[in-house]
Amino acid sequence: MEASSVTPGASAAAAGPAPPGPQVPVPTVAGERPGRIRRIIRPLAFMSLPTAVLVMLFLVPMGILAIYSFQYGDLTGKSGFTLSNFSDIMTDPLYRDIAWTTFQIATIAMIAQLIVGLPLAYVLAYKAGRFELPLLLALVLADELNPMVRIYAWRMLLGREGLINEALTSIGLIDAPIDALLFNKFSVIVVLSTSYLTYTVIPIYASMKAVDSGLFEAARDMGAGWFTTFRRVLLPLIAPGIFIALLLVYVPLFTDFAAPTLVGGTTGYMLGNVVADLVLENGNLNAGAAMSFLMLTAAALFSLAAYQLSKIRQGTG
Repeated sequence: MEASSVTPGASAAAAGPAPPGPQVPVPTVAGERPGRIRRIIRPLAFMSLPTAVLVMLFLVPMGILAIYSFQYGDLTGKSGFTLSNFSDIMTDPLYRDIAWTTFQIATIAMIAQLIVGLPLAYVLAYKAGRFELPLLLALVLADELNPMVRIYAWRMLLGREGLINEALTSIGLIDAPIDALLFNKFSVIVVLSTSYLTYTVIPIYASMKAVDSGLFEAARDMGAGWFTTFRRVLLPLIAPGIFIALLLVYVPLFTDFAAPTLVGGTTGYMLGNVVADLVLENGNLNAGAAMSFLMLTAAALFSLAAYQLSKIRQGTG
């Protein structure tokens, strides 16, 4: 009888496939899930404090302002919600005249700042050389001067017995002091134009620093003059900086009340003075809140329009 030799592989094949056993789970890296949770929670933790500060110091006061603007109250203690605060402001011709005066003063002051700020930013960005940083620092430090000190300094310059009148009288250009230099629209425009000049120059300067000066040489090589170069090359590239300057300066110009109070007289009365007088002099908190709410709404609409215009430059509109 012959012995049959069977290999182990053949016997395993003859026995058939092995029954499936339990699946062994793939081990996970220890701490993977807690690490993912930490990556989600950590940014939220960092944002919690700034968000709370924003809510408490901005959104809550805005909500209180809105509530007061829609309320009324009288000496008998009656109160409730009303739209008369807004209707009285919108229909009163006196407020419309003051709004028109405010628009004139703010617009002229903004244009004056752009006329001065654009060349100044150009000099800082391209011509100052090693004096660029000292000049920029001096521009920033000039803004650190107390606004009240700056306003009273202008009163000393523009007053009837101020330095300008004395200088003009001493050289024989005038025989009597000029009274029209102070307590009118002109003096308010001068003070406001110099008060916000830093916030006009710096955004435009930052935009110019991102523009290659070689573009100007290329434009000149193609026969473009300085005005064409400015209008067709530089101005479109620095448009975002100009829009930022408008947001930082043009909107606050409408709400300023210190300069009109101290140098404006009766012809330089602005909307900021209206709010201050309604709240502090008349004690009409509801009307003052309504006026403030209308100005805030106008500022928001202007900011939205400026944002949409800035998107044109980026091609995302």
